[in-house]
Parts: sequence; C-alpha cells; structure tokens
Amino acid sequence: MSAPPIATEPRLRDAERSQAAILLAAREEFASFGLAGARVDRIAERAEVNKRLIYYYFGSKDDLFLAVLEQAYADIRNAEKQLHLLEMEPAAAVRRLTEFTWEYYLAHPEFITLLNSANLHLARHLEKSQRVQEMNSPLVQTLGDI
Repeated sequence: MSAPPIATEPRLRDAERSQAAILLAAREEFASFGLAGARVDRIAERAEVNKRLIYYYFGSKDDLFLAVLEQAYADIRNAEKQLHLLEMEPAAAVRRLTEFTWEYYLAHPEFITLLNSANLHLARHLEKSQRVQEMNSPLVQTLGDI
C-alpha cells in the first residue's frame, strides 16, 4: 500500500501568505519605530504569526529589515516601469520621473521613513543587497538612455 501524495500547494500558499503578512507588518513596524525601535513581538502580533516563524523565514530582525527595504525598492521600481519614460522626449521624461517620484513619496510616506532608518544605519543593510543594486541598474540605464 503506497502513501498518499503529499499536498505541497496549500502549504506553499500558506508560506507565501505568511511571508507577505510578515513583510507588511514589518514595513508598518519599521516605518513607525525605525530599526532600533521595532519589535519582532509586535510584528508577529500584527502579522498574526508565531514569532519563531519570522526567524524561520527571515533569520534575524536585521535580515527582515533588509527584506522590507528590498520590497520597498521593488515596489517603486515596478511603479516607475509603468511610466514608459523611453517613449517620451528627454525633458518630458525627466520631468515625469521627478513628478512621479514626488507623488510616490507623498502617497507612500513609509518609503521615506524606511530610507531614513536605513540611512541612520549608514546603509549597511542596502550595501549587502545585490537585489537592490540589480533593481536600481535599469533605472540608471534608463536615465542614461534619456
């Protein structure tokens, strides 16, 4: 008699859902209290997960902070892609990017507070992130092309 097949899809969805909930709760916590003032206990409570699950997925509070920063950069870079800057005249493209950036900061004040917190720690988290460097490269290339 063979064992029943292992159901991995629901578990995977639960893992993805838990990680997304943790990242969202952590973003709110870090934006409100900075890296130093943020508490993993509060993040776990907000995400409605066990605190050990945070360490399982992210390793440490510093690594969770980096994951939040990476997601924040991914969000703004994905939004910038929707601008189609290369289809505009150079002056219009630079103006649109500037307007977009200002509007994005107003709509997402947590982005600025997260960057402030990262800068207070001399960007040591961002320096470790290959992902953020890769996300910034296309924007730098686009500006060069403009």
